[in-house]
Amino acid sequence: MKTVKANGIDIAYRIDGSGDPLILIGGFTMVKESWGLQVADLAKRFRVITFDNRGVGGSTAPAEPFTIADMAADTIGLMDALDIPSAHFFGVSMGGLIAQVLALDYPDRVRKAALGCTTHGGKHAVQPEKEVMAILGKAADPGIPPEESLRMRLPIIMSEGFRQDHPRRVEAFVSDGLRHMPTAQGAKGQMGALSRFNVRDRLGEITCPVLVITGSEDRMMPPENADLLTDGISGAELVVIEGAGHSFFFEKPEEVNRVLIDFFLEA
Repeated sequence: MKTVKANGIDIAYRIDGSGDPLILIGGFTMVKESWGLQVADLAKRFRVITFDNRGVGGSTAPAEPFTIADMAADTIGLMDALDIPSAHFFGVSMGGLIAQVLALDYPDRVRKAALGCTTHGGKHAVQPEKEVMAILGKAADPGIPPEESLRMRLPIIMSEGFRQDHPRRVEAFVSDGLRHMPTAQGAKGQMGALSRFNVRDRLGEITCPVLVITGSEDRMMPPENADLLTDGISGAELVVIEGAGHSFFFEKPEEVNRVLIDFFLEA
């Protein structure tokens, strides 16, 4: 496992392919290994950088609270260590929050940004249904075994159709999730960062080309949030992946990868 010291922490990363740099930023507790279905296609055309956000995988899990801005600074630190002046970005869920901060605070480092299943944050964002919040709250109970907790969240992070039609892939997802379970400290740190995020009033400052992607069946991050982002960011494009849930990039990787490649390669 390769690591660099950046922004005061160790960041574990991986590079695949060659060409223009494309950095994939994972969501809550995602690790670099979660991107396998994207890397397989994207690395044929780009130099793909995947990494573990602070708090998970091989990266440092700080004891003190941190913010999405800290995680954006981690990404810049990784770019500096790898001598990458600017790059394309694809961030999902929490990774989409980080990508927004990168576009806002480091505009010269961002060529294009794809924001997946994410939100501008704050009280004006569209929240999940009460049933969803209740399930997530119960799954977060530290007394529940990790596998049971993960399986409780499956109906929230995957569409019903995918779970019914692809049971083997669902089981592989569970196995991978258990293999890369975060520490309680790391998960708490990322959740704290998520809870304090809000850039709604700054969306108009984003000047790079932006693609907003959402799954039509997303229960974790209602698709209306994609509309809010598209409305708030000048010139942003919107793509809805029909029949897919919060894990749309896992459920329909071929379709998503085609959309990403077209967007990043478009002059």
